[in-house]
Amino acid sequence: MFRYSAFIVFLLCFYSGLTAGDKTDDDILLLKLDKMIQQRETYQKKVEKDIAELRRTLDYVGDDRARFDILGDLFVKYRSFRVDTALIIAEERLELADGLGEEYVNQGLMNLADALNKVGKHENALGILDKVKRTEAVRKDTYFYYLYHTTYLSCYSDEMEVSKKQLFMRQIRAYKDTLVAISDPNTASYVTNKCGSLSLQGEWDEAIRILTGYYERCTDDDPDKARVEYLLAELYLGKRDVQLAKHYLIRASITDITNAKKVYMSLQQLAILLFQEGDIERAYNYISCSLEDVNFGKARYRIVDIAEYLPIIKAANDSRVKADRDKVLFFLLVLSILVITLIIAFFVLRQKNRKLLRVKQSLAEQNQRLQEMTENLTRMNEEIKESNHIKEEYIGLLFNICSEYIYKQETERKSLLKIVNTGSMADISKMLHNQSSTTEDFKLFISKFDTIFLSIFPDFVESFNTLLKEDERIQLKEGELLTPELRIYALIRLGIDDNSKIANFLHYSLQTVYNYRLKMRNKAIIPGKDLAVQVQKL
Repeated sequence: MFRYSAFIVFLLCFYSGLTAGDKTDDDILLLKLDKMIQQRETYQKKVEKDIAELRRTLDYVGDDRARFDILGDLFVKYRSFRVDTALIIAEERLELADGLGEEYVNQGLMNLADALNKVGKHENALGILDKVKRTEAVRKDTYFYYLYHTTYLSCYSDEMEVSKKQLFMRQIRAYKDTLVAISDPNTASYVTNKCGSLSLQGEWDEAIRILTGYYERCTDDDPDKARVEYLLAELYLGKRDVQLAKHYLIRASITDITNAKKVYMSLQQLAILLFQEGDIERAYNYISCSLEDVNFGKARYRIVDIAEYLPIIKAANDSRVKADRDKVLFFLLVLSILVITLIIAFFVLRQKNRKLLRVKQSLAEQNQRLQEMTENLTRMNEEIKESNHIKEEYIGLLFNICSEYIYKQETERKSLLKIVNTGSMADISKMLHNQSSTTEDFKLFISKFDTIFLSIFPDFVESFNTLLKEDERIQLKEGELLTPELRIYALIRLGIDDNSKIANFLHYSLQTVYNYRLKMRNKAIIPGKDLAVQVQKL
C-alpha cells in the first residue's frame, strides 16, 4: 500500500514537471497578468500620485494659460482613469478658455466631447463637436477627426437599426480616410487608421504587416502602445487567427494595467476568448476585474459590453466552482478512506510487530539459554578433558610407583631369602638397617607428584603468584619444584579441597594444612575464601 501511494505521488510530480516544461510564452504572460491584476492598486497609486502633484501645481499657478495647460494634463490623466472627473476637468477647461481665445475654446470643446462620448452621451458629444469652429488649426488637428471617428464608432456599436448602422459606417470610413490624409505617415494616427481602412477592405495581411512594423518601434512609454496591441488583436481576429489575437490581447491588457487605465476593452475581450477556450476561472476573474475598473472609471457605455457576457461567464464559473467543490469533496472522501485504511493497517502492523517482538525476545532468551548451556557444556568438556588428563598422568604415576615397589620388594625378598639360607641373624639385621626408610620413599613420591603436576600445569606457580600481594609472592629455591603451600593449592587445583584429605595425602596434620591455607589467604589480594575458588580457575 505504501509503495503504491509513493508511486502515485511520483506520477503526479512527473506530470507536473512535464506540464511546467510545456508552458508557452502566452502561459507565462498570463501568469504575469494574473499577478499584475492582484497588484493593480500599486499602479493605481502611481497615477493618483501624479494627479495629486498636478493638482498641487494648479493651486500655485495664477496664469490662466498655464492653468489651462495643467488642466489639459489632468484631463489626459483622467480620460482613461475617471471619466466623470475628466468631464468636470473638461468643463473647467472650457470655462477657463472663454477668456483665452478661440483656439483655447476649440480645445476645451474637443475635451468636453471626448468626455461625453466616454460617459456614453454620444449624441451630445457630436453636438459639441459641431460647435467647434473649423479654423486652420482645427482642420489639421488629428485629435478633432479622431473624436468624430470614435464617437461614430460608439454610435455604430450601440445602434440596432441597419440603415443607421450603415450611415455610421460611412462616417467612420470617411473620417478614417481623413485621418490618413492629414496624419504624418510615421505617427500612430496614420498607421492605425490606414490599417483600419485596409481591414474594412479585407486586406488583413497587409494591415498586419504595416501595424507590426510600427509596433516593433514602440517603446514601453509610448502612450499608443496599448491601442496598437489591441488593434493587432482585432486584425488577427478578422483573419481567424485566435492564438495570435489572444497573444496581443494579453500584451494590451498588461500595458493597460501598467498605465493604471480603468477604461479599456482589452481585458474583457481577452476574458471572452479564454471563456471560449474553456479557461473559465481566468475568464471570470478577468471580466470581473474589467467590471470593477469600469465602475471605478464611471465609463457607463463599457458596462453594456461587459454585461452581455458577464452572466454567461459567471454561470459557467459557478458550475466550475461547484464541480471543483464536488471533486474536492470526493477526494476528501477518498483521502479519509485512505487515512482510515492506513490507520487500521498501522494498528494491525503494530500488533504484528508486537507479536514479532515478543517472539524475537523469546527466541533471544532461548538463544541466551542455549548459549549458556553450550558454554557450560564446553566448560564441562574442558574440565572432563583436564580431569581425564590428570587421571591418566596420576594413574601412570600410581602404576609406576606400584611397579617399583613390587620390584623393590621382590629384590629384598630374594636378598632376605639368600641370607636366611646362608647367613645369620646378624646379617639379616644389618641388611634391614641398610634399607631406605619410608620417609625417603615418601619424598620420592612427592617429587614425582610435583613433576607430574607441573607437567600438566607448567604456569601454575606464576599464575598463583598473581593472586598474592606483590611483596608476599613465593620464591622457589634452586632445585625446588613446589613448596608445601603450593603443593596444598596444587591439590585444590586438582579438585581436592577437603583439609583432611589433603592432610592424609601429604602426611601433614590437619592443623598444619589449616595453618598453611590461612597463611596464604592472608597474603592473597582476594579477600576471604575466594582464593581457593580462583585457584580452581587457574
